[in-house]
Amino acid sequence: MFELVHLAIAYVIGSAAALWLFRKWSQERIVTATLDSLIEQGYLMSYLDDDGQVQLSKWGDVDVIDNMSNEEIESILEELIREDAANKEEEARKHEEDDTP
Repeated sequence: MFELVHLAIAYVIGSAAALWLFRKWSQERIVTATLDSLIEQGYLMSYLDDDGQVQLSKWGDVDVIDNMSNEEIESILEELIREDAANKEEEARKHEEDDTP
């Protein structure tokens, strides 16, 4: 009987430790996936530091542009230009379709 109690206690402690470790692991994956998604969609600015770690920064930080390559800056500007052109085309279509006097 005494061995069964020890076994039960060890089982409970082991299960609790496994649950805690899984919870930490899954929490880290969720946060990482969320941040990666926000960075990819352009809601967060990031750059790689000298150690290769991703660093988050504010949109207003000038240092962010200093850490970006010319290709990255060019890509962002081209995307903004495409979005602006698409918005202007959409506005022109709406204006043409508007029949109000």
